[in-house]
Amino acid sequence: MRVAGLLGANALMLCIGLGLLPWLGVARSWRKLVSRSGLAYLCGLVVTGILAAHLALVHVAFGWVALAVVAAVSVVSGAWHLRGSERPVWTRPGWPAVGVAAALAALLAEYARAFAVAPLNRYDAWAIWALKGHALYAFGWADPTVFAGSEYRFANLDYPLLLPSVEAIDFRAMGAFDTRLLHLQFLLFLVAALAALGTVLAGRVHALLLWPLLGAVALAPAVFDQLLTAYADLPLALVFAVGVAAGARWLLSDERWALAVATLCFAGTLLTKNEGTLFVAAAFVGLFAAAYRRWRPLAVAAAVDVVLLLPWKLYVRAHDLRDINYSLTDTFDVHHISGRVGVGPIAFRTLAGEMLDPRQWGLLAPIFAVLLVLAAVTGARALAVYGGATVLLSWLGLSWIYVISHFEYSAYLDSTKERIVASVVLAGAALIPLLATEAWAGAQGRRG
Repeated sequence: MRVAGLLGANALMLCIGLGLLPWLGVARSWRKLVSRSGLAYLCGLVVTGILAAHLALVHVAFGWVALAVVAAVSVVSGAWHLRGSERPVWTRPGWPAVGVAAALAALLAEYARAFAVAPLNRYDAWAIWALKGHALYAFGWADPTVFAGSEYRFANLDYPLLLPSVEAIDFRAMGAFDTRLLHLQFLLFLVAALAALGTVLAGRVHALLLWPLLGAVALAPAVFDQLLTAYADLPLALVFAVGVAAGARWLLSDERWALAVATLCFAGTLLTKNEGTLFVAAAFVGLFAAAYRRWRPLAVAAAVDVVLLLPWKLYVRAHDLRDINYSLTDTFDVHHISGRVGVGPIAFRTLAGEMLDPRQWGLLAPIFAVLLVLAAVTGARALAVYGGATVLLSWLGLSWIYVISHFEYSAYLDSTKERIVASVVLAGAALIPLLATEAWAGAQGRRG
């Protein structure tokens, strides 16, 4: 029954996403809604997390009733938006696509056997994320007794509440604080992200590029291992990667719906972990650099993300919550920085080693680097600038965190290096099919 409750809650999130797609401009007809329905689950998951996190700040619990109401409103309004539009037409899928999709489904089903019984035994999982999720489940809101209490300072109280809010919804749906079945939600993040990534890239890249990428992401050892820890780093990375891919599609095609999806995913990134601010800032710098003539829609997108982050920042400011790991203001502390500036290159090289480790990420990072150069050389400079800026600035920013932190750098680096590169690697991986396609097109154009 608990599994049914968790899956039922996620089914309602899927409905929320389906109703949202017409309003995002993703689907302007029933036919487009069906063909792009792969985006629905992730969009619904992110929107539900954002809404629940914000409501938790004003003493409103988000459970079955709220989920059902939001899903009903979303579905009805989405159907109203599509009234009288073109109906879907059945087309037989190709056997290769069916075979690969079946293999991916079988892999994820096998993963589920491990996720359904995994213990919540990693420190950050129970001391930070599940603790907050349990508090939201028990109290119904972000009670300052816990979320701003000095006794809970160890739990990184300044971290945003999207993931704990989703966990609290799961606990309410299951009717219990079940820390084993909770792991299934992290696997469902992977399902949602793979479906969304495939939908964003479909129509722009060949299936021979798309399906291997989805398989490589699903099979990457770090993806399985880190999702099983129930940390926020992999959900953060998956949502960010879809946002980066959507931003790239907008860059190449100027489709407004792609920028809307990117904006939503970036908002989810911002509200998952503090590092999300670094990643989203890097992505927007890349987009502005690559498409500076289209700065107006980018400015609107950035403003929307700032507005969605603002309620949490106001809560943080009102309760004087501070990051126990580092403070960006220490960047200007000359005395502190002068004694640690050598940490930067060490962290930069260490993180590079993690990203290039085939036992963690396969060959995703090297392939991205090669294709980035090829795209730049063959004329796809806008995409190369965007991808290069997003990855490099994120990488540099993560390295700088170890410089400004007051922790002993080697222990801090060793304890975090494997997981914090996830967003950088998956963001680059999400661009691989587009880079390959644009590089090939550029090379063919030169020959012609």
